[in-house]
Amino acid sequence: MGNQAVRIRWSALALIGGLVLSTTACSPTSTPVTSPTASVAPDATPCSGPNGVGGPVPAGLAAGDIVSSSDLTAANSASPGFPLGASIWRILYVTSGVDETDLQLVCGTVSAPTAGPTDFGGGTGHLLNWTHGTVGIAEDCLPSSDPATLLWGKMSNGINTVAWASGTGKHEGDPSGGLLQYALNQGMMVTAADYQPNDTYVVGMMEASASLDAARAGTQLMNQLFAAAAPSAYDMFVWGHSQGGHAALWTGQLAETYLAATTPSQPTATLNLIGVAALAPAGNFITLPGQPDVAPGDGLADWETHQNIGLDVPIASLQMQIGPALFAYIFGSWSQLAAGAAPSASALFPAYPATTAPLDLAAMVTATPGTNTVSTVENMCLVGAGMKEVQAAVSAYGDAKTNQMLVPSLWNLPTDYKKGQYFKAAFDTTCATTSDTGIQAWCSWMTWNLPGPLGTNPFPKAPSVNGTLVPLFLAQGTDDTIVHCVSPQGSMMTSVPLASDCTSRAIYDAYAATEYCPASGAQGHLELNMVRKNGLQSPASHFSIPGEISAKGLTKSTSDLVFEGSPLQKFMTAAFAKTTTSGCSMGIVNPL
Repeated sequence: MGNQAVRIRWSALALIGGLVLSTTACSPTSTPVTSPTASVAPDATPCSGPNGVGGPVPAGLAAGDIVSSSDLTAANSASPGFPLGASIWRILYVTSGVDETDLQLVCGTVSAPTAGPTDFGGGTGHLLNWTHGTVGIAEDCLPSSDPATLLWGKMSNGINTVAWASGTGKHEGDPSGGLLQYALNQGMMVTAADYQPNDTYVVGMMEASASLDAARAGTQLMNQLFAAAAPSAYDMFVWGHSQGGHAALWTGQLAETYLAATTPSQPTATLNLIGVAALAPAGNFITLPGQPDVAPGDGLADWETHQNIGLDVPIASLQMQIGPALFAYIFGSWSQLAAGAAPSASALFPAYPATTAPLDLAAMVTATPGTNTVSTVENMCLVGAGMKEVQAAVSAYGDAKTNQMLVPSLWNLPTDYKKGQYFKAAFDTTCATTSDTGIQAWCSWMTWNLPGPLGTNPFPKAPSVNGTLVPLFLAQGTDDTIVHCVSPQGSMMTSVPLASDCTSRAIYDAYAATEYCPASGAQGHLELNMVRKNGLQSPASHFSIPGEISAKGLTKSTSDLVFEGSPLQKFMTAAFAKTTTSGCSMGIVNPL
């Protein structure tokens, strides 16, 4: 595969609601897709086939270069939520793998107004770079494989229609007022990376490189299609939710150095990072000794391991043991990544700490049933019909005594455990005290992949350009049991939860103390926006936060369920206008 490392690819056969990808090989002259029918599988050109994702990088191409594209517009213009006055392409492009010398082919999407991106003056356009949340790690699960659901679909799966909850609590606007439609109406280009499939789950550097290179490839596509009318530079705003929040933070902190150190071979517009928004970002996987206002057990892994979550509906059939599901993705993908070629000793952008011992799955996961769960779930999608498959595959862990996924030192089973009981795992304590080299290696990967100031990686700890911190927006709901943020029981939720109860507060505190608002004075703009739980109006959950923070108001009024006027839109507008002021602030978006 050119000069990239050859890696063994595990099977990726999961379906998304019956979606079957075609095996059409890609080529630089890919033809537009044809309209899918009930009897014809959707066309996955140019991503599938031996020359698609994971295939050989064409000679002479470099990170950020587009390989081929396929126009999705004609075949999907009647799809619910497809933006008006716009075109959308699926693209195959080059990005970095385990380091900047390990070139890989990945896929993503580019959206733009029909007439091309707007020049806002001086040849500069606006670019919205979206980093998607957890949908699964198999290629068939990734957003460009099902863009009708995972791009122009309604929130929280897609980024168009403002929506949250369901049933009697359902809030759903019209696609005409959605985020994607708004961005395109404003003349922006919108790019979205799939990330590299199979072995990159919450691997920060590889999420970031895929996202930054998708943006560069998008500018190349605009150059090809609109020639001299295409902007020569773009102000870029990055935002994402959940895993995508983790990716957004990493994209922000690597943007300046990665874009400067890697050079595409084709004409590419300059990208200028102007803002980052991370909604319920995955981070603080384990707490670190000396980290303020948290104690062992407050890390995300300890909160999440034994959590039985609902999908915004309190029905038993929709409950899921979320920890084992997500750990299957982490343990499966990281084991695979570690088994391949390691980053070069001289790499500028190593994806993981290559000096650690090889990752031994048995150091963390039980032989039975743990290893079986990993091998089963890693091939499933955590969206659509696949959600029920994952739910069934991890259901046995509701009895944490009979079925133990992790080794005892991490599983942390209480001696008086009763079936169905919630308790914390012991990642924090074990990682801080263990002498087991197998566990130590996994712990070092976890701390390496922490975004921001808490990460033990050698990269910049905050998004900045030319020594100036880039405005950063954090948001989370106060009843999020996945990326944990839950106000203490009995609390009226009138104030932001403490770091010990809220992952985003811990992340905010770390950024504020060491980067944005140190004791010497404010150095940049940082804000934490919390959405308070308020019955059916505001579930304030992990799944509802993209819609709630992207809505003008939290009522069911059509005029409120639009992106324009929302907290996220106001921040994004100020970031593009460069009118944010230095200082750190946090508060409740919907106070009593």
